[in-house]
Amino acid sequence: MSLAAEARAAVDARPFLRDALRAGVVNYRAAADFLDVGDADAVAAALRRYREDLPAYDTESRDVRVTMHRGVGVVDDASDAIVAVGGVGVVPDAGSRTAVVAVGDVDARSLSTALGRLVADGVDVDAAGVAADSLAVVVGRRGGATALRAVENALDAVPT
Repeated sequence: MSLAAEARAAVDARPFLRDALRAGVVNYRAAADFLDVGDADAVAAALRRYREDLPAYDTESRDVRVTMHRGVGVVDDASDAIVAVGGVGVVPDAGSRTAVVAVGDVDARSLSTALGRLVADGVDVDAAGVAADSLAVVVGRRGGATALRAVENALDAVPT
């Protein structure tokens, strides 16, 4: 594999760096040092060329309604679940967690963006999922208001 191909693969394995390249906010030398896949000057040059091949970074606002549901809990019966995976679900009136639910124009990219924003805001996520036109994240009781704002803000600028 060529050094350029190695550099591209290393970037693609780190989505945050790929997004930064797309947005044009990367210090190429620092990125090359971080990737540590070969001669830093050659890798920096490869990154510059790779950026030219990437689509421009752009965002779009999603048309959603975001609500917060307090008092949710994790149970083994997922029949009334807000979020369910493998038969385990998050249901209303069963605990002390908070669910933030967005209904509308959502998809996996929306969820990824929301989770990234929650991490940046220091909110621990207990559960998350997206299906059809619904997205949900479950956080601790105290993180509800911050999570609501984070999800709203994330869905205002979802990368395309």
